[in-house]
Amino acid sequence: MSDVLDYFSVSNLRRYARYALFLGKWLMRLLSAGVEAFLRSNFGRRYVHMLSGAFLLCLTCSAFYPRPGLLTNLFVFGLLARIIQHYFHVFHRRRHSVTEPLSSSAGDSWKFWNRFGYTKATIQRYIEPALCMISGLFVSMQDPFLGVWLKLSAVALFIKEQISRFRINRRIIDSVDAKVEAQTLNSSLKQYQPGPGQGAQKSHRAHFPRSGHHPNP
Repeated sequence: MSDVLDYFSVSNLRRYARYALFLGKWLMRLLSAGVEAFLRSNFGRRYVHMLSGAFLLCLTCSAFYPRPGLLTNLFVFGLLARIIQHYFHVFHRRRHSVTEPLSSSAGDSWKFWNRFGYTKATIQRYIEPALCMISGLFVSMQDPFLGVWLKLSAVALFIKEQISRFRINRRIIDSVDAKVEAQTLNSSLKQYQPGPGQGAQKSHRAHFPRSGHHPNP
């Protein structure tokens, strides 16, 4: 009985929680990358490899599904085609004089949304997850696997963007706090600094006659 209770000890529960968070974090990244390949372009050099991981995950899950539908197969082949296109764009970007983004950049959204005046943050945090969720609802009647996949990807993309928003806001707050602290420290240091003309020591030089002889004492 004690051996069974050891599996539910505090240390083991913490270990299970770390494992679950690790798996959940990577599932969130891969699921969101699977739809970002269709929704975005101009990925970073490091982030583009995440698209390959998303393709492997989608291919593996669809292989274990008993009867993958036609839409699922089209989605997998379309994902592969988009990933090849993104790789080609990333490694030939400098030849086309395209601005190099951050290596961990998750890409830029469709320029189509700019016609409606939406900001990049609004598009990536709300519009793109909503578009994936609506697509999953429409597809689920004809292809249940692809419908569930798109719904999970929409949830993963939404959570990922909210985490990114939280991190950015925290960095902004930390930067503002550091700026205020630096200003306070600077004003405190000025109290201990001498003013202009105070404590300044005048330089004294010895002047000798032009003949080079020292004056008589």
